[in-house]
Amino acid sequence: MAEQIQARGTRGVVAAAAPTAALVGAEALRAGGNAYDAVVAAALAETVLLPPKCGLAGDLIALAWHRGKAAPETLLAVGGAPHGLAEEVERAGVLERTGPHSVGVPGAPAGYAALAERGRLPLDRLTRPAIEIAEQGFAWSRICSVLAEESRELVARHNPEGTRYYPRSRVIPPGSITRLPGLARALEHFAAAPGSFLAGPVGEAIVARVRECGGVLCRQDLALARAEWVPAVQGHLGNKTLYVTPAPTHGPSLVDAVQAGTGGAAEIHASVMKAIARRRAELADPSGTSMVSAVDAEGTMVTVVHSNSYPHFGSGIVVGAYDLILSNRAGRGFSAEPGHPNFPEPGRRPATTLHAWAVEGGVCRFVGGTPGGANQMPWNAQTLARLAGGEGDIGCLIAAPRWAWETDDDSIVAEEGFAPAELATLQSAAPRLSLVGRWGLRSAMQIVAHDERTGVVSAAADPRTVGVALAL
Repeated sequence: MAEQIQARGTRGVVAAAAPTAALVGAEALRAGGNAYDAVVAAALAETVLLPPKCGLAGDLIALAWHRGKAAPETLLAVGGAPHGLAEEVERAGVLERTGPHSVGVPGAPAGYAALAERGRLPLDRLTRPAIEIAEQGFAWSRICSVLAEESRELVARHNPEGTRYYPRSRVIPPGSITRLPGLARALEHFAAAPGSFLAGPVGEAIVARVRECGGVLCRQDLALARAEWVPAVQGHLGNKTLYVTPAPTHGPSLVDAVQAGTGGAAEIHASVMKAIARRRAELADPSGTSMVSAVDAEGTMVTVVHSNSYPHFGSGIVVGAYDLILSNRAGRGFSAEPGHPNFPEPGRRPATTLHAWAVEGGVCRFVGGTPGGANQMPWNAQTLARLAGGEGDIGCLIAAPRWAWETDDDSIVAEEGFAPAELATLQSAAPRLSLVGRWGLRSAMQIVAHDERTGVVSAAADPRTVGVALAL
């Protein structure tokens, strides 16, 4: 399995959670684009192919490592709090986890645009495949059907008039040809004016829909949307250098966890739980999230994690004219406690479990991450512990068994494949341990690598999903 889930080449490689998106990214590389072009093209395709998980009304973070640069950079495109949200939270005493008051400012459009600025291809070339997929139709994926079934009541409550995602109030069956003409129009607006996307008709429609549902988002708030390139946070992974995305992502928690322990399963669990405890007041956001990654022929590596947040249809509110599912990052990520550093002051970005990492280990560089909400940090920590222990095959790193943290009671769900001794130590460390089949957890990890001795680039995509890695 480790060999089947990875791809290697010298001209570039792309990984995505949706196979068609990986193909779109690979085609961008083949057309002369670089890693930035590839991830933008693939990510925009995913906004059509996986709309419950990511989109133009969501958020994203990215980690990019230029060939020849000493350290990677990170991109933060997580939308801030609307101006009226703090007052509403103080009045109500709580944060709505879904619904109109959970909607923050979409950050993803600014993020896609910032990534595209570093590419070689024009933006209309990068958006064209996504527009064509939305207009001509595509086969609805099984994971989208599963997420729609889980979110049926939420979406029906906030969209009594119905949405294209629930034709005749039914979940779209897997394999059904689905067209999203509204989303195609939104992508056309984005391609035409990325810098003023939210200032145009799409932004007007988002605000009108939120206000119609009783929310506080206004046109003034949309001006808060921004994407910022900032330095990565540096730490250590054994004798290797570790880089992570900074706060408000949970990258710093990952540094805490792996520097506290990179040994056996029980030691990793203990270090992860200590890191969680230090930030538990801010930890939120089990996410409906996706991911794309690319390395080009020059060795530049980029990974993007983009999300509509939990529960897979974000806030539950859909902007029908543009088939946009509005994120609930504000509702999931902020604290309702006035004076808390994570309270929704106007424009403040909420804490988010989204994060990515990079490792420099001798002649090889690695970049990776995973969707998975509160389990992103535990899953990344387990993978990095194996990397620190000497496992350098990225397919083996991803295919290895994992355990997941149950946020309600701190119990553990472990996949088959752990040694009996490891299971015994995990069982002694948690209130309860339950088992699932091999690759039974909802992880969608991706890792890309560049071997500077040989020039070979590689990518691996998680067998727990239908993701794929393609090499040129």
